[in-house]
Amino acid sequence: MKIYFIGAFLFMAMVAIMAASVEDEFEPLEHPENEERTDRHRRVTCDLLSFKGQVNDSACAANCLSLGKAGGHCKNGVCICRKTSFKDLWDKRFG
Repeated sequence: MKIYFIGAFLFMAMVAIMAASVEDEFEPLEHPENEERTDRHRRVTCDLLSFKGQVNDSACAANCLSLGKAGGHCKNGVCICRKTSFKDLWDKRFG
């Protein structure tokens, strides 16, 4: 039992030492001042999840809801989210 405790303690100490950040040795990988928007592929929910047409629009709508939009649909294999947010739609319907 003592061996397991010592082994676990040494393992945790080794992990803590390896996880300690060293900021002076490396340059930052990200430069927020020159951040550019990359090309996003919105086809996963409509193409990959639409196995024999069972999921596609509902997966897209769920993805759009998770982004805070009021839903969405698939058009030519691309998920198109509504422009209105869920909060705006809720306020419009229920005051």
